[in-house]
Amino acid sequence: MKSSRFLVSLALSLLSGCAVVERIVCVPATVPHQGRGHSAQRPIDVRPKTKIASRHQTLLVSASERILPAWTVPSSRPATILTSALTPSELFKKLNSAVYAVMVPGKMTEQVISQGSAVAVSPKEAITNCHVVASANRVTLANSVAKHSAEVVSADPSKDRCYLRVLDGGLEPVAGLRDYTTLTVGEVVFTIGSPKGLVNTLSHGLLSGLRSSEDNVEYIQISAPVSEGSSGGGVFDDRGNLIGVITFTIPDSQNLNFAIAASQFWR
Repeated sequence: MKSSRFLVSLALSLLSGCAVVERIVCVPATVPHQGRGHSAQRPIDVRPKTKIASRHQTLLVSASERILPAWTVPSSRPATILTSALTPSELFKKLNSAVYAVMVPGKMTEQVISQGSAVAVSPKEAITNCHVVASANRVTLANSVAKHSAEVVSADPSKDRCYLRVLDGGLEPVAGLRDYTTLTVGEVVFTIGSPKGLVNTLSHGLLSGLRSSEDNVEYIQISAPVSEGSSGGGVFDDRGNLIGVITFTIPDSQNLNFAIAASQFWR
């Protein structure tokens, strides 16, 4: 039986945290048959494997932002699928050096005006959300192991996926990756990102749903907590395979958070 579409109205919003501001996707929504909602909101059908409305209009870069490079896939997809389960401590130790805070300074100042996260997928490239770096002429990647200058080399704002390439030194990429088609609702997942500027914070939850948009973007719904600064961070299974990149949350809800499937970055 064909499932109904999961309809949401998506918009970009500015949220502040620490001394930085991140552009994060917010999803106002109301649940059907529960009374009156805001006039601009649309109902949600919460059945599994349903559709999310297209974000093509809401995530396009505005005229005030710089023109981003065209979408290409500059790095090879990680070919390994890790099979040995890890404890949370082992998982963080294995992946900590592959996840970075993304810091975007202002055009005329060194003060950070936008902050998010990114995941290294090759010795030179990392993946993140375009809404983290849309206004960036230069980017800094940093974690407890290293700090690098980087630039945006590939961008698809309509699907909120961007590649960064380091200009100095090399990255420590993730070793394993799983395709969206192999994921199962109920799996334990872990996130590593920089919420509120707290570099490489580990959290965990469940894979709560598998969703897709009207323009066939695949999303993973997770119960692991996220905050501003988490966007672009990694979602991993309990073996350390990258399965998603944290992208948006539904505000005024109980931990309804979404990541674009990692396999989307190689399409």
